[in-house]
Amino acid sequence: MPAINRCVGKKIATLLLCVSPLLAMPVPAAAGEAVKLVLDNKPLVIPAGDQGAFIKGDRTYVPLRIISEKLGARVDWQPEANRVVITTPDSTAVTPPGNPGLVPAAVQIVIDGQVLKIPAGYGQPYITPAGRTVVPLRAVGEALGCEVNWLGASNTVDIKSATYKLLVELAGYRTNLKLLDGKVINSAELLQKDTSTWSQEQLQQFRSYAQDLSKYDQQVKLPDGTALNMADLTIQGPAVASAAQLRAWIEGEKPRLQAKLRQQYNRNLLPIPDLADLYIRIGTEYGIRGDIAFAQAAKETFYWQFTGSVQPDQNNYCGLGATGSPNTGQEPLNGADPTKVRFAPGVHGAIFASPEVGVEAHIQHLYAYATNKPLPPGKKLYDPRFNLVQRGSAPTWQGLNARWAVPGTTYGQSIIADYWLPALAAK
Repeated sequence: MPAINRCVGKKIATLLLCVSPLLAMPVPAAAGEAVKLVLDNKPLVIPAGDQGAFIKGDRTYVPLRIISEKLGARVDWQPEANRVVITTPDSTAVTPPGNPGLVPAAVQIVIDGQVLKIPAGYGQPYITPAGRTVVPLRAVGEALGCEVNWLGASNTVDIKSATYKLLVELAGYRTNLKLLDGKVINSAELLQKDTSTWSQEQLQQFRSYAQDLSKYDQQVKLPDGTALNMADLTIQGPAVASAAQLRAWIEGEKPRLQAKLRQQYNRNLLPIPDLADLYIRIGTEYGIRGDIAFAQAAKETFYWQFTGSVQPDQNNYCGLGATGSPNTGQEPLNGADPTKVRFAPGVHGAIFASPEVGVEAHIQHLYAYATNKPLPPGKKLYDPRFNLVQRGSAPTWQGLNARWAVPGTTYGQSIIADYWLPALAAK
């Protein structure tokens, strides 16, 4: 028996019913022998007196109603048509009229308005003497989609639902996700919760998150051949790219940026300030990866073209204090040096006295997320939001997702893959 059987079906997105085409090969169990079911790592308990899973004619049969309802689908019996109608939570399909010519003993299955076509060799659903409708696993599996392990030693079918597989996929990214209730969860924690925890709306959002995250590899390869997991790349640490590489990267981007600015904004490229040395030096003073901070600044400012609400003369390279609404000028500095940072009426975000102060404020904000330690000795506070951050809440760049940027599903991944890695490749 193969260790894993995969089924491809039409309704994998919303129907969480997962069954297996185990019937393609002989099953090492005697006819009529009971089969245990495990769903998403938990035993699927069938009430006493109800029909359990069993082997018949080298085919594994399962009780349709109990399994379907355990997995969130509604099951209706239409006695006049001798058929079972399965409806998934998001379905709006209309059930077709019954077939009056159906063989009286036969049972028809309709899934979200579509009649399930079962090849003759697969076995057919039928009603047991106890009045329970059972179906061959292969037929339902090919129609609905699944991943199943057959554990021959214990006569167990180990079922992984579509929801569980989705959560496993998200968990592998080990990235922050913002839930519909506003809470932030690291995707690795999803497998610690029961699959029934999540509403259909939340599952739909998870599917959208998975689609966005799939655009980025979980591993990145550095120019020297070193491979690392993106989730492990910390904010604290030494720079990899030199200031010269950062400058070369920006220089190489200028023709593309110029063309995009003319096409999208009908203006020329603004002068790009030479901040590479500042980011590397100040980043080193705080133990922050200044080269990735530089890449983040490029992302936040669109390569210092300031196409958002923050303007070039603010020396604000990461959108500090920019909340979407213009300032009143009365915003608190929260301990930041008033001679180096200020807010002005009608301006979006903080204004810093010089490029160096702006870079240091950016590095300080990353430092606030990365650690709960105080500022390094002799350093003055320039970040007006330093004390508003949950200190040490994001030691990695992916940890900034749903915190620095909201919902920010791929914020950290983009900084690394779309900006930093191209900078490392520059010569």
